[in-house]
Amino acid sequence: MGFFFLLALALPLFGSEYLLSAGVSVILYATLAATWATFTGPARYLSLATSAFFGIGVYTVALLHPYLPWPALVPLAYLFSALLALGVGLATLRLQGIYFTVFTYGLAELIRQGVTWIQRNVGGSVGNYIFVEISPLTLYYTLVGISLVALIAGLRFQESRFGLALTATGDDELAARHAGIPVFGLRIGVFALTAGIMGAVGAVVAPRWVYVDPGLAFNPNLSFLTAVTALLGGLGNPAGAFLAAPPLVLAYDFLSGRFPHHATALMGLGFILLVYFLPRGLLGLFPTPRPQTPRHPQAAQNPAPKLPQGPLLQAQNLTKAFGGLVAVAQVDLEVRPGEAVGLIGPNGSGKTTVLGLLAGTLKPDGGRVRFLGQEVTGRPPETLARLGLARTFQQIRLFPSLSVYAHVYLPLCFQDAEKAGGQAWAILARVGLEEKAHLYPASLTYLDAKRLELARALALSPRLLLLDEWLAGLNPAELQQAVTLLHELQREGISLLIVEHLMPAIRALCDRVYVLSFGEIIAQGPTEEVLRHPKVVEVYLGVEHA
Repeated sequence: MGFFFLLALALPLFGSEYLLSAGVSVILYATLAATWATFTGPARYLSLATSAFFGIGVYTVALLHPYLPWPALVPLAYLFSALLALGVGLATLRLQGIYFTVFTYGLAELIRQGVTWIQRNVGGSVGNYIFVEISPLTLYYTLVGISLVALIAGLRFQESRFGLALTATGDDELAARHAGIPVFGLRIGVFALTAGIMGAVGAVVAPRWVYVDPGLAFNPNLSFLTAVTALLGGLGNPAGAFLAAPPLVLAYDFLSGRFPHHATALMGLGFILLVYFLPRGLLGLFPTPRPQTPRHPQAAQNPAPKLPQGPLLQAQNLTKAFGGLVAVAQVDLEVRPGEAVGLIGPNGSGKTTVLGLLAGTLKPDGGRVRFLGQEVTGRPPETLARLGLARTFQQIRLFPSLSVYAHVYLPLCFQDAEKAGGQAWAILARVGLEEKAHLYPASLTYLDAKRLELARALALSPRLLLLDEWLAGLNPAELQQAVTLLHELQREGISLLIVEHLMPAIRALCDRVYVLSFGEIIAQGPTEEVLRHPKVVEVYLGVEHA
């Protein structure tokens, strides 16, 4: 990167117009691709709206340069593009996969056609002249400066808690929400900030063209070439764009000159081969050491908040149907401060659905939920997680891109960044993962993966912990250790709601039990009394377990 920017700064000294023009193209695509990768890399949302944001910057200068000095138009272009991205994000960043990609591509085309129609029918002509008294060198060095800012900002963001959080959302959005991360707001914010840089780049480049029209400013090829540059460099780091842009731009110029009618096809073929042989991009040619796991003195977790009088959690008449299938039918359930409650029943009886309704994973069709004395029906899981309602999942959900330490640090750093490191080490030590803090989920055993999911939940300083078959798959020795750990949590004031099929564990842990069958509560009360209930024996346990 140092060599790239030294060469970029020295390029005008060679006095060649071609070199200066090529330098502008290289830096243009490097900047756009690095900015694009800052959002798309961790978020896993493929945007093809680059030309829309870039074109907004171009037209900011084209329309306003008679009234405002050019230096004022660059930040204004940033603002306009960021506001457009904010609106787009509010409308589309809840969409998944291909739907978001198609929408962003359509957005760029919609804006291009809209500007064309307005200019033709209102202005009388399509296109604008740009007469700005500014030297090409000033434009060039301004572009170099923006590219350096984009790179540094991208790298700093990647190392920040917000970059960590965005990576988690790209790995597993649902798990990230249950870790207390404001997924939707984070995505919109990063999308808008990166789009603003694209608009600023458009404002810098615009005066070089003298005459612009919608076809030039909102050229869809810009979106595709930006994505290709970022993918060729490697999405793991914004710096990859600066590796990919020089060969890509120079190869495209060469092929366009020698094979003007086949340049695009040849570039596409070359890119396919590069992706096949270098799936991680050019960055994959270099060793990429894992980030170091920082060591902090162990610190105590935040003190538990004062609990309300009465039930900690109370659900009344909870109902949920999927199409014509009623999964939960008017369930009443409560958990009191400091107690462990079991939720048992046959497979398919609706236990996991009930946990989802309580934790905000699902919205109920009817009924209400109160937690810590306040109404929380239908609130999103990130809100409930920050209130102290944490959960684990029946199928373990971890973040493949984050280390063991980062899994626990992430929820903590959004509560108290200064104490997060020490508290993370304390939680890891508690669940027996301190020596594996530097590992990634793919390297963990099944038991360690379960411990890590519990540790991430404990990082929320929960008042209530929902455990969905967390004890399943453990051998007798591991089961005893797990039961001992849960007893310790209960003694510290953490209430437990446990979905489990292991009756010895239910007997050892639970003060009370609810039994579900076909979405309805068929029995509830003290554990031993409920497990001897004739209907529970008949529909679930069988005589040998009663």
